[in-house]
Amino acid sequence: MTGDSRTIDIYEEIKKINPKFAEILSKQKIKGIFSSPPYVGLIDYHEQHAYAYEIFGFQRMDDLEIGPQFKGQNEGAIVYYVQGIVEVLNNCKKYLQEDYDIFLVANDKFELYPRIAELAEMKIVEIFKTPVLCRAEKNRSTPYTEAIFHLKKLASQSLIIDGH
Repeated sequence: MTGDSRTIDIYEEIKKINPKFAEILSKQKIKGIFSSPPYVGLIDYHEQHAYAYEIFGFQRMDDLEIGPQFKGQNEGAIVYYVQGIVEVLNNCKKYLQEDYDIFLVANDKFELYPRIAELAEMKIVEIFKTPVLCRAEKNRSTPYTEAIFHLKKLASQSLIIDGH
């Protein structure tokens, strides 16, 4: 299944492939997500994975990529990135169970994920740190640390009225 994760209708796309599973999925919903979103201005993922588009016949949608390298890491690119990730999370919430768990692996050197969580009306319940010692990209041999953000639904604020 390919598409723009900000807008894709998962139920409709699954229905095209397996209607019975789509029916089950729409009733039970998804318990969680584990993903590694793109990083701000670090890699052009469409270019890095060009072979997959060719092998599987996927349509390239380079203009829809969130955080591509060619946009850089300036303030405008960061604002676009935050907005894009928030839109993805908000779209995903439609398909998640009430008590969902989302784990996002991120090189958050700009400390964007607390703001992303807030804008998506989620809370970060835990952050796991993991070292990255080897990388596949060219000219990237310096080790660094990634964070795995565990996100959950933000508890809704209750309005208390005392009757007075």
